[in-house]
Amino acid sequence: MSSEMNSMLKTPAPTPMTDRQSRQTQKSIVTVLSVCLTAFLLGGLVCYLAMSGFKDSAEASAASGPAVGKPRGPQAQLVRVGSVQRKPILPTKTLVGDLVAVRSATVATEVAGKVLILPVDEGSRVTGGETLLARMDDTWLKLEEEKITTQIAEKKATLSFEKSDLERFEKLFQGSAMSASEVEQKRSLIEGHEASLANLRVLLDEANKRNERLEIFAPFDGSVVAKHAEMGEYLPIGSPIVDVVSTGRIDARIMVPEESLPLLHIGDSVDLLVAGLNMELQGKVFSINAQGSVGSRTFPVRIELDDQDGQLLPGMGVSVFVPVRKESTELLVPRDAVLTEPDESTIWILQPNSKTGVQPVANSRQPDKGPSLVAQPIPVRVLSHTRESYAIACVREQDRERVREGVQVVTEGLERLIPGATVRIDDDRSELSAVPGTYRTGQQVVD
Repeated sequence: MSSEMNSMLKTPAPTPMTDRQSRQTQKSIVTVLSVCLTAFLLGGLVCYLAMSGFKDSAEASAASGPAVGKPRGPQAQLVRVGSVQRKPILPTKTLVGDLVAVRSATVATEVAGKVLILPVDEGSRVTGGETLLARMDDTWLKLEEEKITTQIAEKKATLSFEKSDLERFEKLFQGSAMSASEVEQKRSLIEGHEASLANLRVLLDEANKRNERLEIFAPFDGSVVAKHAEMGEYLPIGSPIVDVVSTGRIDARIMVPEESLPLLHIGDSVDLLVAGLNMELQGKVFSINAQGSVGSRTFPVRIELDDQDGQLLPGMGVSVFVPVRKESTELLVPRDAVLTEPDESTIWILQPNSKTGVQPVANSRQPDKGPSLVAQPIPVRVLSHTRESYAIACVREQDRERVREGVQVVTEGLERLIPGATVRIDDDRSELSAVPGTYRTGQQVVD
């Protein structure tokens, strides 16, 4: 009994808090062991895959053979090119002007009255002498004609009576039964009736002429551009009805500076561009106005054009290319070959690459045979230009031998070149189109 009591005193009984801590410790140990085992398995898998890839790469390298002494060249830039030419050039500059109608008229009524018919509207095409623009009411004009006709008949009857009475007066005068003054008075009365009759006949002719002008026709071939009256409206004499402008021929009107005026002559052909219609035309100088603007020192010049079946309309803008200097022979390059800047312009010429004998290409599995080409920038000065070309001169003396007739210059793709860049000429002459994420030149879009 005493021994059992001693044993109980030496070994204390476990409390509930001690059991909970023991279970948490066991869970922690199991979790750590699980994580370590998982990491070990994943590491082994990664090592296996890495060794397999290295083995495949080594086998492929061995199969392809050693590449010692054959370093891979830089990727070539794809460009399009033109050539330097030495040709006569007539320098031009662009002057902006307007298209104006050759003839324009405000058609008015010559007869007062109500508008009975008005068959045209704005934009209507009309034919000179054939297209009816308006018809006026003839009611009052007909009444006036009848009135004048009646007055003429009455005046004729009175005149006939007075003439017969004059014959009687003359017989009495011969018999000394009538004084001379009475006879002269009768003759004066007859002359007054004859004058009144003539006046009535003039009034009748005037009424007939007005009757002929009740119908108003187009004065020339053209188009109605404005309408000033409506059907049923009463118009006094001289009231405007419609505005008409001519068609068929149209003129371009520009203001030419005084320094370019001696280079233009009546009948000269000039090139024009109607930007709104994207239409290129050629016209002839029709007139040069001798009265210029004192403030701007420019002179009005009109150029004769065909209206292209009504496509060219008055008020459209037009660009005219007029000469600024006499013809001369210069080095010419395409306009797209020149990068123009405020201080200095640049062209990019192609030269053989002395470092390599093979031209690298974008897809370099099988390089093209032939000399490799590199692009080099050349600073130039633009002397003058036409619509397609620039006349240039080299800024540096040492570049004059490099820029000569026949040398290739980059026309498309030059914006992304650097000095000495290897290039490949694109033989496809179709128009370039931008792909998503790039500009038209191929440069990436940066947000």
